[in-house]
Amino acid sequence: MTEVEYGTAAPSATIPRERNVLVLDLSKSMLAPLPDPSGSEKQKIEVARTAVYRILENAETTASEFGLVTFTESVRVAVPLGVIHKENLPYVESLISMLTPSGRSAIWDALGVGADMLRRGASGVHGTLVLVTDGWDNASTRFEVRDPTRPTTAGTRVELVPYLLPEGSTLTLRVIGIGMGNQRDKGVDSGKMNAFLTALTARAQAIGAPALFTYQEVDTGAQLFAQMVNAFLDVDFEDGRTLDQLHPEELARNAGRAARALKEPQQHATVARLTRPAQEALTEADAPYSEAPALEVDVVNAQSGVAPPYLRERYGPLGSVIESYLQNDFGGALEQLHRSKAVLPPVTFSYWEARIYFARGEIVEAARSLLQAWNAADQIPLSHRARITRRLALLQAKMQNDQETETLVRFLDDTETKLARADPKLKQMLSDLFARLMELRGTYQLTRATGGEDPADAARGHESAVEEIFGLLQDTRLENAGGDAAVEGALDFIEICLAEMR
Repeated sequence: MTEVEYGTAAPSATIPRERNVLVLDLSKSMLAPLPDPSGSEKQKIEVARTAVYRILENAETTASEFGLVTFTESVRVAVPLGVIHKENLPYVESLISMLTPSGRSAIWDALGVGADMLRRGASGVHGTLVLVTDGWDNASTRFEVRDPTRPTTAGTRVELVPYLLPEGSTLTLRVIGIGMGNQRDKGVDSGKMNAFLTALTARAQAIGAPALFTYQEVDTGAQLFAQMVNAFLDVDFEDGRTLDQLHPEELARNAGRAARALKEPQQHATVARLTRPAQEALTEADAPYSEAPALEVDVVNAQSGVAPPYLRERYGPLGSVIESYLQNDFGGALEQLHRSKAVLPPVTFSYWEARIYFARGEIVEAARSLLQAWNAADQIPLSHRARITRRLALLQAKMQNDQETETLVRFLDDTETKLARADPKLKQMLSDLFARLMELRGTYQLTRATGGEDPADAARGHESAVEEIFGLLQDTRLENAGGDAAVEGALDFIEICLAEMR
């Protein structure tokens, strides 16, 4: 199973998915069986139907809007976009049970209809589109995806990319491709799909639209079910209160704690792992293996002692481990983790081993496992490493009862999550601010040095750096004037940190 992510934002379990449209392939090839590691085989459409039932249950529980578009050589709105009410759920499920594959695939036309369902007049397309297909577009009559390397020919079909993403849009598009597309009728056309998402990314950058595009290939029934459910299901994570939800006094306390983590390297050594220079990291070519940036090592939260639904579907073999962990069955969790070791990435295995040992009070074993997780993370390409590094740093801070580092890591993580679909220019400005804030750690320490550089010169250099960051911060405030509350919360946090580091 492979995943490719487009755009500048990583997918997150806490991004609101208030308006969701599933675009489902009903071409004849969906009648073909899909293998499963258990040895059983089910038709692709049978697996997809079961996933849709689960998605509907979740939509009814969360009161989020859901719509369903199906396509063969023609396109049909099977479920209009709206809130799924409990009394209507049996009727909608009955409609799903009658979906029967036939004919060819009008993929581009179906995406156009899905975009129409999410369109809000002149303000653009807003929401999440999830495309599930096992084939090639061979029947669209309304839309086309043009090849930018070839001359444009006169025709009656509309170009899909700008139609999906007009100015002012905030669109998430998740493509789940069944099978590999090297041979016709054997799977999704991965080459054309990659080219399509690359064109969408270029369009988003050209118009400054916050957008997220991902492409996931699956080749078993279990993977198809998991990815379909995962595309719609939100799972809450530990301590989910975000910056814009904090009272100003709480925000100030948290920022003060984070600043202390930057100011006191002897007491907060873990922070150095978050500020490692890029030149010290492995390059893509040097890395012995690569893991997807969406690698799950998050701390799942059990609301009122009840584990979130669909953990097994969302996380695969790790789901059973997490279920046992949340039920305080640490022995069972450890046993299941070791049974699943062969299919888990090394950093994920070692991270959860450390978490379980720590929960059992076995501190030495937890520290040993966490060290193995850090070693495994060092082998991951830099472009995939930042979020994983923060997860490991958060666990290490908990193990060392280091509240200052824990607060700093949560701030970095929360801000990235909240701004996953923010304006690209604002995101870049905030990213630059974060980098400069972390660099202050070094200049601040020079002002406390007992030898070497003159303390007065070091203090002037540090103050100059602080003033420069204050200037960048004010520029960012002007850019966000009257805008995103999460951005304002992050800027307030950074401003308090700067004041603490003077």
